[in-house]
Amino acid sequence: MEVGAGPRGLVRLKYHGNSDTNTLGGVIIMTDLLEKELQTYETKKAELIGKYKGKFALIKNGDFFDVFDTKLDAVRQGYERFGIVPFLVKQIVEIETPQNFTSNLLGV
Repeated sequence: MEVGAGPRGLVRLKYHGNSDTNTLGGVIIMTDLLEKELQTYETKKAELIGKYKGKFALIKNGDFFDVFDTKLDAVRQGYERFGIVPFLVKQIVEIETPQNFTSNLLGV
């Protein structure tokens, strides 16, 4: 697996081996998987901040489903409702703080 910067500085993973329906030539672009969900969040952001600031939104296929007090509750509900497929759980905040993650599993 290779890791590199993709569009908008987001992570791009390249798997060596068979590709599946979530890849294009073995490359997974994480933002492409959740593009509709991110657009939905941005469209509803002002309304969500007014009502649910600090809580967590659950969004799938461009549809806003619910708001939860904790991230864990939102993720749990997403798996129960949709299964093991991409969905968005996003904290409702006015100003986004970039987060960096490092994994020993990536071999970077």
